[in-house]
Amino acid sequence: MKFKKGIISLLFISIFLTACTEEETKNATNSSDIFKEIKDVKIEHIHGMGYAGNNNNLYLATHDGLVRFSNNKWYKISENNHDYMGFQAIDEGFYSSGHPEKGSNLKNPLGLIKSTDAGSSFKKLAFYGEIDIHYLAAGYSSHTIYVINEMQNSEIGTGLYYSEDEGKNWTKSHMQGVSFNSIGNIATHPTKSNMIGISTDNGLFISDDYGGQFNVFSKSTPVTTLQFQENSILYFSLNGNNSALIKQELTTQEEVNLPIPAKVNQENPVMFIASNPKNRNEITLVTFKSDIYQTKDNGTTWQALMTHGEIK
Repeated sequence: MKFKKGIISLLFISIFLTACTEEETKNATNSSDIFKEIKDVKIEHIHGMGYAGNNNNLYLATHDGLVRFSNNKWYKISENNHDYMGFQAIDEGFYSSGHPEKGSNLKNPLGLIKSTDAGSSFKKLAFYGEIDIHYLAAGYSSHTIYVINEMQNSEIGTGLYYSEDEGKNWTKSHMQGVSFNSIGNIATHPTKSNMIGISTDNGLFISDDYGGQFNVFSKSTPVTTLQFQENSILYFSLNGNNSALIKQELTTQEEVNLPIPAKVNQENPVMFIASNPKNRNEITLVTFKSDIYQTKDNGTTWQALMTHGEIK
């Protein structure tokens, strides 16, 4: 099966998006000290987002390191400015992949890594020096990891794989029932290791058997991205003027269109969704044009945190 990234045309025709060893690497500086407050800074190339560490702090994974939003202020990591890709927040910290910062003695690419101290250090879990994982999902509490591997390496071939022991062992999923030309993102349930979703140009597909068999969960319009909550799933559906942020129940499949800012639309769709595990009414969106919006009342009101990459 061939995996192709989605492409947004300049004319916005047929729009579909994608998200552009147990050795430990340490830094002697405490993680709380290496984040410095920033103002009047433009943030570019956001590669992921999530509430890492179970403490209400929101993290962005960017081309040159981590950015944190906490207590209504923005902070930038001052060391370990790696180009993180496939960033996935968990209760202990985050999993990611990507490329080391310029001048680093780390191998490129990083493979699968894990940090439990906000990026001050990380463990190399798998594929170190072999692959850069763009399609990565991780259970917030379960820590089950899913990857779509686009290039064979020394451990696994191409396709969808999952690991329940942080990369020590991998099982291939057959991905039956999925129909797509391009994939947006993948995500897994915070506690149910067996449940994974894939957003595609043909809709949202969900599996409850570790990716063996998928069933369509949405209308057949393109879905750019998704995130599981405990009893529901959030996703952004592209449908012209009717493009919407949808919350759909997992059991009944009842769906509700959540109110969204006017500037989130067909021409500026959502690339990443994150909801706070400590307060699911708090939802943050990153759009194609690097706008960031946050609601704390399930979409009734929104605050702009960033506009075209410029922090507010």
